[in-house]
Amino acid sequence: MKNCVNSILSVATLLLLGLGLTGLATGREWTSKDGSYKIEADVVASNTTTVVLKRTTGQLVAIELAQLSVADNEYIRSQTVEDAAKKSADEMQTWTGVEGLKVRGKVLAFGKQEMKVQRKLGKVHIDDKAYSMIDPLHQVLLLKIFSHLEERKFENEAQLEEWAKSLGGKPKIYTLEGVLMELESGDKVSAPFFLFSSEDLKVLKPGWELWLEKQESEESQERESLMMRSAAMAYQRDRAANQQIEVMKLDMLAAATGIIAIWQVGLIPGPGVYGRPMAVMVPAQNSEYAATLALQKNPGYTVLAVRRASR
Repeated sequence: MKNCVNSILSVATLLLLGLGLTGLATGREWTSKDGSYKIEADVVASNTTTVVLKRTTGQLVAIELAQLSVADNEYIRSQTVEDAAKKSADEMQTWTGVEGLKVRGKVLAFGKQEMKVQRKLGKVHIDDKAYSMIDPLHQVLLLKIFSHLEERKFENEAQLEEWAKSLGGKPKIYTLEGVLMELESGDKVSAPFFLFSSEDLKVLKPGWELWLEKQESEESQERESLMMRSAAMAYQRDRAANQQIEVMKLDMLAAATGIIAIWQVGLIPGPGVYGRPMAVMVPAQNSEYAATLALQKNPGYTVLAVRRASR
């Protein structure tokens, strides 16, 4: 039995490692325009002037298209690469806040933006939009932002409105430094660096100082933002692949020993909860316990359906 289980886990690991690489273009050899150097790497992202490649070591490198061979430039402009780049750019990512808040969204660029808060007609307005009309997840992020900026705890709209009375109708301006992020709702928000965990900042913040220094050059700033987006995509893919591997190991071990089964639980967000329908795989002794475990991991959701995924 032990050898059988080890074999199953080894196969699962290899399969998932393969799956973790499918988001990137197939590895190929890249050649400089004059043919003096070559590297083997995958495409992560590109724009009209630059391509970001991921080497076999995992290192990201940005190369200007003008420095690459004609064949490489034609490859970058191919439909295959354009489709893969669009798919990658559309993928949502999961980021972790300093207090453990999980945020689904994709980072678009570095940004330094002013945010205006003002009390008008008895209501709090953020950049001239009523707080009550803002997407629920964006509201949560704003409460976190104000808690940090004002060094006091804001847990709901009522507390924010009570504080806003002290403004006397006058606007207050804050400067936020961080990244522009698009949420699943389509809302674009300025997410300051102080919102993110130290682990996520290791991916998002490198290049920020260079971005600030190059404010006179839009092209240079876009290159730094492209590098940041590429690092974010690579980081999220690697993390997702590692999580898949560990979960699959545990699930297959449990199923192989006959202790529990694997259940697929369909979930939908409950009333007033921001989120999207999802399906999660849960190891459990029965369907009822599987539903309970799924709800514990996804508070605010409701079970839509449960089916057994393993025999």
